[in-house]
Amino acid sequence: VSKTDLVVAKWLPADIVSLGINKDFNIYRSKMKFYAVIFAATFSIAFGLPWEPEPRTDQYWIDRHNLFKQNSLNNNASINVIFWGDSITEGWDGETFDQYYVPVGTANYGIGSDRVEHVLYRVRDGEVTDNIHPKLCVIKIGTNNLGGHDDTQIALGNLVLVNDLRERLPNMKILLLGILPRTNEEWTARTSNINGIISRLDNGRTIRFLDMKEHFYYGGNNFATELYTSDLLHLTPAGYRKWAEVMDPLFREMLG
Repeated sequence: VSKTDLVVAKWLPADIVSLGINKDFNIYRSKMKFYAVIFAATFSIAFGLPWEPEPRTDQYWIDRHNLFKQNSLNNNASINVIFWGDSITEGWDGETFDQYYVPVGTANYGIGSDRVEHVLYRVRDGEVTDNIHPKLCVIKIGTNNLGGHDDTQIALGNLVLVNDLRERLPNMKILLLGILPRTNEEWTARTSNINGIISRLDNGRTIRFLDMKEHFYYGGNNFATELYTSDLLHLTPAGYRKWAEVMDPLFREMLG
C-alpha cells in the first residue's frame, strides 16, 4: 500500500458517502488505472492519475520548475505566500499582483497547462524546501484535468495535494480556491460538482475554501465576459482584479 493510498484512506471515512467513493480505495485506484490505460490506448494520450505526482517533460515546464526550486531555496526568508496553479495563476496581471501580493512577499508558482498531478510533483520535488516557512498558500488547480479525468478523481487529487502541503508545512494555512466557471454550461456544471466536493476540506481554521463562481458566471451559457478572454477560460486584467477583490477579505484574514 502506497503512502498516497494511506493518505486518501485517512481522509475518506468522514466523507465516504458524499464523495461517492468505494470504501476500498485500492479497488477504485486499480479501476481508474485500468480505464486510464484503455483511454490512452484508444486516443494515444497518457493521462496520469491526479493523486499520483507526475512531472512534465517540456523544457518550459522544467525551466520554470527549476526556477521555483531555486527561489524557494535562495529567497526563503522573503516568501510569506505561495500561489500554486496553472496558466490562470501564471498569468496574473502585473499591476494587480504588484498591488495586492508583492507587498506581502508572494511567490507565483503557476505553470501553464499544469494539472493537479503536476503541481503535486512540483511540491514534492523541491518547491517546498526545508528552510521555507510561508504563512499561507493559495491553490487553484484542476481545470486542465477536465479533459482526462472524472470529477471525483480531480477532487481526490486536490485532497492529496492539500494533505501533502499540510504534512510538509504544518504551520502554513491553505486557501483552496474552486475551479472557475469555464467554456460553457456543461463544463461549468462539472467545476461546480468538483468544488462541492473539495469545499468539505474547509475546517474553518487552517484550510479554507473559496468559490468565486457567482462573480464570473450568471447561469446557462452566460458568463461575465468582460472578465474572460475569448476562450472563456483565461482571464483579462479585469478578471484578475475581480479575483483579487473577491479573495482579499479571506486572504487578509488568513494571512493575519
